[in-house]
Amino acid sequence: MRIKAALALGLVLGVAGCAPPLAKPDLKMVVSGYVPGAPAAAPNGVIEASWWRIFKSPALNALVARGLAANPGIGEATANLAAANENGAATDAAFLPQVILGNQNSPTISRQSYPTGPNGYPPYTVYTLNGAISYDPGLFGARKYSFENGAAQAAYQAALLAAARQSVAGNIAAAAIGLAGIQAQITVTQRIIAAEHALLTLLQGEYQDGAITQLSVLQQQSAMVIAEASLPPLQAQADVLRDRLAVLSGSLPVDFSGPEVSLDALTVPADLPVELPSAYLANRPDIRAARAEVAAQNAALGVAVAHLYPDISLTAQGGYASEAVGSLFEPGAALWTLAGNLLAPIYEGGALHDRKAQAQAQLAAALDAYRQAVLTAFGQAADALQAIKTGQAALDEAHEAAALSAQAFDLARAQYGLGAVDYNTVLTAQGSAARAALNLVQARTNLLLDVATLQAAMAK
Repeated sequence: MRIKAALALGLVLGVAGCAPPLAKPDLKMVVSGYVPGAPAAAPNGVIEASWWRIFKSPALNALVARGLAANPGIGEATANLAAANENGAATDAAFLPQVILGNQNSPTISRQSYPTGPNGYPPYTVYTLNGAISYDPGLFGARKYSFENGAAQAAYQAALLAAARQSVAGNIAAAAIGLAGIQAQITVTQRIIAAEHALLTLLQGEYQDGAITQLSVLQQQSAMVIAEASLPPLQAQADVLRDRLAVLSGSLPVDFSGPEVSLDALTVPADLPVELPSAYLANRPDIRAARAEVAAQNAALGVAVAHLYPDISLTAQGGYASEAVGSLFEPGAALWTLAGNLLAPIYEGGALHDRKAQAQAQLAAALDAYRQAVLTAFGQAADALQAIKTGQAALDEAHEAAALSAQAFDLARAQYGLGAVDYNTVLTAQGSAARAALNLVQARTNLLLDVATLQAAMAK
């Protein structure tokens, strides 16, 4: 009897490991490069997770660290990952032997009185204590694919957590760099306004002396008012970016006080990448999440297929029953039952096949979502690479233009003091120098933002 039971148990365990074979989803995408005419060649080094440190700004590092520690979105993603891990552990545990004290059909510990005993015996009481052991081996891949589904769901949440962290870091870097650029523009504009005031004072004196006409004074007043009018929009932009930093850092704007990031203190990397290997994108969080979703849906399909086959569950119940509490645990009071339950689908109205078809459709959707994630990632990388290439050229040109405009303005002011040129020449040179200085600030800001965008797009 014991040999037959052992053979039966061995057969059940053997069948439990038999899973209907499923073809692995095809996740290959052939990539020759990011932009036309440029191969996806690999430069030296890799893009690290803490990519924002390439700017060598302690203030930016502090802001990102604060955001990663306090951002509610990261907290939510962390909790979701913990829940997914616990759910996976619970799924694993469901296919282990389940030991319980008591069962559904009777109390765990009971005393039941009988008013009249059998064959005329006097009334008596029966005391019972029972428990049960059950085991579902998860036949035909139900166990295997359930495990895989739980692991894939945990991997999906882990990727979402990494994506949340990179998103917060990228948004903080963008807001901080943008704010630094706006502050630099405000500083340049304030210098321009101060120069306009100084020149206006000079022209008013010359007008009173009769050396120039009132038209020159009015023109300078107009230039000064225009410069002053450009300040409020810049200050409004700075307020918006500062509020964004507060929210990203998990603070209310009214309570936020973060370190100021200076544009001049941000280092533009010396060797800006113009080509990158496609392998950089393999570990991007959103692509990892899409891959994990494909794995989860493939495992869900395996579970749906397994449900088309019979399922066996084993149950053993036992306990003690006695007419006296003192003899409840004696060997003669023991009782037990061993049962096997076979559940084989015969006719389910097509529900099981419909669920399989549903799982197949969901797997197809996950595959398309994965391909879309890859296309989006390569599109973002291509945009950032092209932006860096043009941004570096724009910064070089802005540097040259600002230097030449500053020299022209200094020369015009000197010649005006000697009476060699008229005021319109000075005014034109001043306007050109001011625009060139602002263009330089904007070009540097844009290039830093492009570098941050590329780093965030490629980081793991």
